[in-house]
Amino acid sequence: MYIPRHFQEQDLEQLLPLMRAHAFATLVPVGEDGAPFATHLPFLVERDAAGEVHLLSHMALPNPQWRSFRAERDVLAIFQGPHGYVSPTWYASAPQVPTWNYATVHAYGRVQVLDAPDAVLRILRDTAARYEAGNAPPWAPAQAEEYVRRLMGGIVAFDLRVSRLEGKFKLSQNKSEADRRGVIDGLERGQRPDDLALAGLMRSRER
Repeated sequence: MYIPRHFQEQDLEQLLPLMRAHAFATLVPVGEDGAPFATHLPFLVERDAAGEVHLLSHMALPNPQWRSFRAERDVLAIFQGPHGYVSPTWYASAPQVPTWNYATVHAYGRVQVLDAPDAVLRILRDTAARYEAGNAPPWAPAQAEEYVRRLMGGIVAFDLRVSRLEGKFKLSQNKSEADRRGVIDGLERGQRPDDLALAGLMRSRER
């Protein structure tokens, strides 16, 4: 990914929260024919005791993508954070042109397919727990354990062990403080949920 220096983000305390908040990511390995192949999946973003980042997920067994996983070959997972159009009318200075602000993280690493039923069930359980939070009562695989275990034969669970993270937070850092405030104000007047999230991210980095 092309990352100008002023948009580069390397702090895990910034990258991991964005990945967790936008955990429906795009997984892109390169197939045997040299062509990329993308699958869109929910991920669990975890750190182990050694501080290494792991991305856990699963896909349908008929999806051919998992067959391209190789121990010696990296795959890419793309986490897209909030993004939005920036109007030149929002800036305090002129002349200006339209642009797009956004935050994204690219995660590279090798994939290990998980075969142990307990490991697969753990991913299903933890994924459900994350997205069932707030439901009353929340659903859990234990409520349909026999049915879930039957369906487990039709999925492939895996662990993407991250070797490199690239963060690009393009948030008007190349503009003046007055111009950035104008962009934040413009986004906060917007109608899209991403506009407000993007404005909030920009405000959090102004402190």
